[in-house]
Amino acid sequence: LNKASTLRKINRKYPYIHPGVNRSHSSTVGVFVDMSGSVGDDDLERIYGVLGSLAKQVTFKFYPFDYTVDEDNAFEWRRRQTKPPIRFRSGGTSFKAVNDFVKKNLLGTIDGVLVLTDGEAEDPGPSPIKRCWVLVPGTKLLFNPHPGDIVITLDKTKES
Repeated sequence: LNKASTLRKINRKYPYIHPGVNRSHSSTVGVFVDMSGSVGDDDLERIYGVLGSLAKQVTFKFYPFDYTVDEDNAFEWRRRQTKPPIRFRSGGTSFKAVNDFVKKNLLGTIDGVLVLTDGEAEDPGPSPIKRCWVLVPGTKLLFNPHPGDIVITLDKTKES
Protein backbone atom coordinates (compact mmCIF):
# COMPACT_ATOMS: atom_id res chain seq x y z
CA LEU A 1 0.00 0.00 0.00
CA ASN A 2 1.52 3.31 -1.11
CA LYS A 3 0.18 6.59 0.28
CA ALA A 4 0.82 10.17 -0.81
CA SER A 5 -0.76 13.46 0.27
CA THR A 6 -2.53 15.48 -2.40
CA LEU A 7 -4.40 18.75 -2.51
CA ARG A 8 -6.55 17.57 -5.41
CA LYS A 9 -8.35 14.98 -3.31
CA ILE A 10 -10.48 16.38 -0.50
CA ASN A 11 -9.92 15.03 3.01
CA ARG A 12 -13.18 13.49 4.24
CA LYS A 13 -12.63 14.21 7.91
CA TYR A 14 -11.17 17.75 7.58
CA PRO A 15 -12.23 19.09 4.15
CA TYR A 16 -10.11 21.99 2.83
CA ILE A 17 -8.08 22.04 6.07
CA HIS A 18 -5.82 19.03 5.53
CA PRO A 19 -4.82 17.45 2.20
CA GLY A 20 -6.41 14.21 1.04
CA VAL A 21 -4.57 10.97 0.41
CA ASN A 22 -3.94 9.08 -2.81
CA ARG A 23 -3.53 5.35 -2.29
CA SER A 24 -2.14 2.81 -4.72
CA HIS A 25 -1.82 -0.92 -4.28
CA SER A 26 0.80 -3.21 -5.76
CA SER A 27 1.50 -6.90 -5.39
CA THR A 28 4.70 -8.49 -4.21
CA VAL A 29 5.69 -11.42 -6.41
CA GLY A 30 8.31 -14.12 -6.00
CA VAL A 31 9.75 -15.27 -9.35
CA PHE A 32 11.28 -18.75 -9.39
CA VAL A 33 13.35 -19.62 -12.48
CA ASP A 34 14.08 -23.25 -13.34
CA MET A 35 17.85 -23.52 -13.90
CA SER A 36 17.91 -27.31 -14.28
CA GLY A 37 19.82 -29.05 -17.04
CA SER A 38 16.63 -29.67 -19.03
CA VAL A 39 16.18 -25.92 -19.59
CA GLY A 40 18.42 -24.96 -22.50
CA ASP A 41 20.45 -21.77 -22.78
CA ASP A 42 18.13 -20.37 -25.46
CA ASP A 43 15.13 -21.04 -23.19
CA LEU A 44 16.95 -19.32 -20.34
CA GLU A 45 17.58 -16.29 -22.55
CA ARG A 46 13.88 -16.21 -23.44
CA ILE A 47 12.97 -16.38 -19.73
CA TYR A 48 15.32 -13.49 -18.92
CA GLY A 49 13.73 -11.53 -21.79
CA VAL A 50 10.27 -12.06 -20.31
CA LEU A 51 11.52 -11.03 -16.87
CA GLY A 52 13.12 -7.94 -18.39
CA SER A 53 9.71 -6.99 -19.80
CA LEU A 54 8.13 -7.62 -16.40
CA ALA A 55 10.80 -5.45 -14.74
CA LYS A 56 9.68 -2.49 -16.86
CA GLN A 57 6.51 -2.48 -14.73
CA VAL A 58 7.29 -3.89 -11.27
CA THR A 59 10.01 -4.88 -8.81
CA PHE A 60 10.14 -8.57 -7.86
CA LYS A 61 12.28 -11.07 -5.98
CA PHE A 62 14.24 -13.50 -8.22
CA TYR A 63 15.01 -17.05 -7.02
CA PRO A 64 16.93 -19.56 -9.17
CA PHE A 65 16.16 -23.23 -8.45
CA ASP A 66 16.77 -26.77 -9.65
CA TYR A 67 16.23 -29.51 -7.04
CA THR A 68 16.63 -26.86 -4.29
CA VAL A 69 16.03 -23.11 -4.15
CA ASP A 70 19.30 -21.18 -4.41
CA GLU A 71 19.01 -18.55 -1.66
CA ASP A 72 22.63 -17.41 -2.12
CA ASN A 73 21.98 -16.12 -5.66
CA ALA A 74 18.51 -14.72 -4.98
CA PHE A 75 18.19 -10.98 -5.57
CA GLU A 76 15.64 -8.22 -5.94
CA TRP A 77 15.15 -7.33 -9.61
CA ARG A 78 14.28 -3.65 -9.42
CA ARG A 79 12.01 -1.81 -11.76
CA ARG A 80 13.64 -0.65 -15.02
CA GLN A 81 16.74 -2.76 -14.35
CA THR A 82 18.26 -5.07 -16.96
CA LYS A 83 20.14 -8.26 -16.14
CA PRO A 84 22.26 -10.51 -18.37
CA PRO A 85 21.11 -14.14 -18.60
CA ILE A 86 23.21 -16.06 -16.06
CA ARG A 87 22.86 -19.74 -15.17
CA PHE A 88 23.35 -20.34 -11.46
CA ARG A 89 22.55 -24.07 -11.29
CA SER A 90 22.19 -27.14 -13.54
CA GLY A 91 20.90 -30.11 -11.54
CA GLY A 92 17.56 -31.91 -11.65
CA THR A 93 14.17 -30.24 -11.15
CA SER A 94 11.93 -30.28 -8.07
CA PHE A 95 8.83 -28.11 -7.83
CA LYS A 96 8.29 -29.41 -4.29
CA ALA A 97 11.41 -27.48 -3.26
CA VAL A 98 9.77 -24.26 -4.49
CA ASN A 99 6.50 -25.04 -2.71
CA ASP A 100 8.30 -25.91 0.55
CA PHE A 101 10.47 -22.77 0.32
CA VAL A 102 7.39 -20.58 -0.14
CA LYS A 103 5.60 -22.22 2.79
CA LYS A 104 8.65 -21.98 5.06
CA ASN A 105 10.11 -18.55 4.20
CA LEU A 106 7.78 -16.38 2.12
CA LEU A 107 4.25 -16.98 3.36
CA GLY A 108 2.79 -13.61 4.34
CA THR A 109 5.51 -11.59 2.59
CA ILE A 110 4.52 -12.22 -1.05
CA ASP A 111 1.16 -12.28 -2.79
CA GLY A 112 1.95 -14.71 -5.59
CA VAL A 113 4.51 -17.00 -7.20
CA LEU A 114 5.66 -17.12 -10.83
CA VAL A 115 7.44 -20.34 -11.80
CA LEU A 116 9.26 -20.09 -15.15
CA THR A 117 10.12 -23.60 -16.30
CA ASP A 118 9.93 -26.33 -18.92
CA GLY A 119 7.41 -28.21 -16.73
CA GLU A 120 9.42 -31.42 -16.51
CA ALA A 121 9.09 -32.44 -12.86
CA GLU A 122 6.67 -34.02 -10.38
CA ASP A 123 3.48 -32.47 -9.04
CA PRO A 124 4.35 -30.17 -6.10
CA GLY A 125 0.86 -30.26 -4.61
CA PRO A 126 -1.43 -27.29 -4.01
CA SER A 127 0.12 -23.89 -3.36
CA PRO A 128 -0.78 -21.85 -0.27
CA ILE A 129 -0.83 -18.66 -2.41
CA LYS A 130 -1.56 -17.79 -6.06
CA ARG A 131 0.76 -19.58 -8.48
CA CYS A 132 1.41 -19.06 -12.18
CA TRP A 133 3.34 -21.51 -14.36
CA VAL A 134 5.15 -19.88 -17.30
CA LEU A 135 6.32 -22.57 -19.73
CA VAL A 136 8.96 -22.24 -22.44
CA PRO A 137 7.78 -22.99 -26.02
CA GLY A 138 7.19 -26.61 -26.97
CA THR A 139 6.72 -27.86 -23.39
CA LYS A 140 3.85 -28.65 -21.04
CA LEU A 141 3.33 -29.56 -17.41
CA LEU A 142 3.68 -33.28 -16.72
CA PHE A 143 0.75 -33.09 -14.28
CA ASN A 144 -2.66 -31.42 -14.14
CA PRO A 145 -2.49 -27.93 -12.60
CA HIS A 146 -4.30 -27.44 -9.30
CA PRO A 147 -7.42 -25.27 -9.02
CA GLY A 148 -6.39 -21.62 -8.91
CA ASP A 149 -3.12 -22.23 -10.80
CA ILE A 150 -2.57 -20.28 -14.01
CA VAL A 151 -0.63 -21.85 -16.90
CA ILE A 152 0.95 -19.67 -19.61
CA THR A 153 3.01 -20.97 -22.54
CA LEU A 154 5.45 -18.57 -24.20
CA ASP A 155 5.40 -18.10 -27.98
CA LYS A 156 8.35 -19.04 -30.14
CA THR A 157 8.41 -15.50 -31.52
CA LYS A 158 10.57 -12.80 -29.97
CA GLU A 159 9.14 -11.10 -26.86
CA SER A 160 9.15 -7.34 -26.66
